[in-house]
Amino acid sequence: MPTLALSMIVKNGETTLARCLNSVRGVVDEIVIADTGSTDRSQEIAGRYNARVFQIPWEKDFAKARNQSLAEVRSNWVLILDADEVLDPAAGKLIPPLLTHPTMAGYMVQIRNYLLEMNCHLWDQRASPNTSAPDFARQYPAYVQHQNVRLFRRHPDVYFVGRVHETVGPRILELGMEMGPANFLIHHLGFIADGQTLARKYEFYRDLGREKIRENPDDASAHFELGIEEYEHFHNNDEALKLFARACELNPRFGVAWLFYGLALSRAGRHREALACLDRAEAGGGKVSLVAEGKGDACYGVGDFSAARRSYLKALDLLGDSSQIESKLGLTEVRLGRSEEGLAHLRKAIEQEPETAEPYDRLIAAYAWLGRLPDAADTAEAKLARTEPQPGHFMRAASLRAQLQDWPRAITLLSEGKSHFPDSEKLQKAMAEAELQAVAAEAVARGNERYRQHDFESACQYYQQAVKHLGDAPQIESKLGLAEVRFGRVQKGVDRLRRAVGSAPKSPEVYDRLIGACVLLGRIGEAAETAEARLREVGPHPDSYLRAASLHAQLGQWPQVTALLREGLGRFPEAGKLRVALAEVEMQVSSEARV
Repeated sequence: MPTLALSMIVKNGETTLARCLNSVRGVVDEIVIADTGSTDRSQEIAGRYNARVFQIPWEKDFAKARNQSLAEVRSNWVLILDADEVLDPAAGKLIPPLLTHPTMAGYMVQIRNYLLEMNCHLWDQRASPNTSAPDFARQYPAYVQHQNVRLFRRHPDVYFVGRVHETVGPRILELGMEMGPANFLIHHLGFIADGQTLARKYEFYRDLGREKIRENPDDASAHFELGIEEYEHFHNNDEALKLFARACELNPRFGVAWLFYGLALSRAGRHREALACLDRAEAGGGKVSLVAEGKGDACYGVGDFSAARRSYLKALDLLGDSSQIESKLGLTEVRLGRSEEGLAHLRKAIEQEPETAEPYDRLIAAYAWLGRLPDAADTAEAKLARTEPQPGHFMRAASLRAQLQDWPRAITLLSEGKSHFPDSEKLQKAMAEAELQAVAAEAVARGNERYRQHDFESACQYYQQAVKHLGDAPQIESKLGLAEVRFGRVQKGVDRLRRAVGSAPKSPEVYDRLIGACVLLGRIGEAAETAEARLREVGPHPDSYLRAASLHAQLGQWPQVTALLREGLGRFPEAGKLRVALAEVEMQVSSEARV
């Protein structure tokens, strides 16, 4: 009967090593451990399992360390585990028949990596819900699987290669030996460590990845692996872009490298370049569902919402349920003018994963875009209640309440945030600002009341008080400007409104006040130009196209009216108001032409 050895390298594994070694009891005939410098109880724990432990120096090379452990093995076959891994309970019965295969030299073993949330992936593999784990892993909601050669026949020419992400697979293939799939699992619990442990691990792997590239500058996989570290764990997008680009240059058929090159370009806002890379990924065999989602993100980024919708639907068709893609589809539907369908998708995404933050963020964005700020504010607070809070979450919820002029609630939210994160300078600064804004808001509220009463002189006085408290405040400056126009200080008011637009070019309300002032003064041409500037700067919306077209219609500029309505329909094909308006305009133009 063939014999089997467990070969390991270990350093300071006392918290998980016993669980690992206990999982191979009765399965392996010997345990060989190369210790790379433990200062904890790892060697003592290994001794309880009759392991042969020997010290080796750590030379920043995983393959070299594993080969030193491998050299001490006496058995016919070798099983590889790390201290934070566990052999599946069923493996004890499944492994022995694999060892008797007359020609097989190695087996690709599925490694199940457990995660703390569904919104994760490993390279191009998405997380799956954890519904059938052994007792020791049942508490974790998700996992991602990958495979590696972890069971192989001992042979002098079969050894590990790769300073990091080491494996014996290339050697088996180079020797022309047979390799097949295993029928058992290894459970990996290393990704559920605390944040500090993971941060040290990521730094460690990044350093080794850099060494690997220095040794093998023309290795496409080495550039890709380090690119993943920079992209996923350090969010260093500029460096990741360089590494992915080099990987694709070295191996133009490297589908997964093209995929992440495209995703990194999209993250950088270079969406059209991203689409070209994602096409290459698809042609090179990149993960189809991730390619479809990536294309959806890039199309959304360039404003092609119809194409984004098609891509997200394709991704959902390939994957089945995915709260992330469901929520992206929902926001896209809203941008296409299909508000109720979009909101339904967004709510469904939150129901699927109520503890994941991103679907809430997209629902908040959808409500804000639709002008439903109370709903956006309620959603932001629901996110606070159901997800892991962060300082930015409190600030966003407070900001939405502030936009509703609900300063007491905004201050309460910031106070709650400070109690959770007492060292957050951003929250402290936001609290001071909110308290100042609350004083100014009272003056603005009185100004608004006087404005509604057509007491424009008093309105100007209250708005000026608010500006004095806040300094640079384009929203209030624009209110003051409009009140000045109504009070008869026309040029002063118009100049103030133009300055406000220049200071807050993304604020729709500031544009609307300048448009209103121009219409009041009979300056329809400037009103029309401002309405088009609003479209460019703030972003498209069916009502914005209708307003700009209406102003050009007052000037009798029918070509501009038609062009605006057609552009709006191109962006929002489901917007019935735009379709009706275009039909009426075309009928009007046709009628005038006949006359």
